[in-house]
Amino acid sequence: MTTYSSANVAFLLIDGFSVLGVTTEISAESPLKREEVTPLGASAEVYASAGITSTKMSQKGYFDDATGSSHEALAGRNGTSRIICFGVEGNTIRKNFIGLSGAIQTQYDPGIKVGELHKSSAEYIGSAAKEDGKILHAHGAKTAATGNTQASSVNNGASSASGGSGFFELSALTLGGYTNFQAVLQDSADNITFADITGGAFTAKTTSPAAQRLTLSGTIRQYTACRWAFSGAGSGNTATFMAGIVRN
Repeated sequence: MTTYSSANVAFLLIDGFSVLGVTTEISAESPLKREEVTPLGASAEVYASAGITSTKMSQKGYFDDATGSSHEALAGRNGTSRIICFGVEGNTIRKNFIGLSGAIQTQYDPGIKVGELHKSSAEYIGSAAKEDGKILHAHGAKTAATGNTQASSVNNGASSASGGSGFFELSALTLGGYTNFQAVLQDSADNITFADITGGAFTAKTTSPAAQRLTLSGTIRQYTACRWAFSGAGSGNTATFMAGIVRN
């Protein structure tokens, strides 16, 4: 299992809730299920892959019942499917992040012990492997009515014909009179002319927190980027979000 420095974990987003500030430990692994197939008479155990992958994730930290913090993000949500993203190389375009979707929250424990700080923990299990992707929009606020990151695109080295997935986490949104906010994934063959990726438009949002994972099919060209827009008119608008792409 890959181990990352805690200093490089720049965000932890769960369905749009930003809980990095009260989290002290994260672990995520996607073991391949194996079965023992040792034949009679063998002197050592023999195992074979069952071809099935799942993901287990856990987090530990401090209990915090402030609005938008860990207790609101986790309490009463056991048995629900979560979309989780965390940065493992900082909060910068082109850096790596890990995404999980369909991760069922199986446990939330706001444990209390005399003489100790109030802590909490949560566990998740998913039906697929964790996904390793590239950040296309670092987690942060945008106030412009429209914008794109073509000048800050990710060079993936070559196109991919195997599709992939897109992740979006919206932790804060003020429309300021605008109708909604939307982020869209784009790609390009030459890093000059960009177009929206087929199926790469996240659902327009009117409230936060929110999150979404998209399944992308077909070819994803060499360069990838993210654009965003507020629809309508207004002022004082801001959206704090993260977007990333996983190429298969």
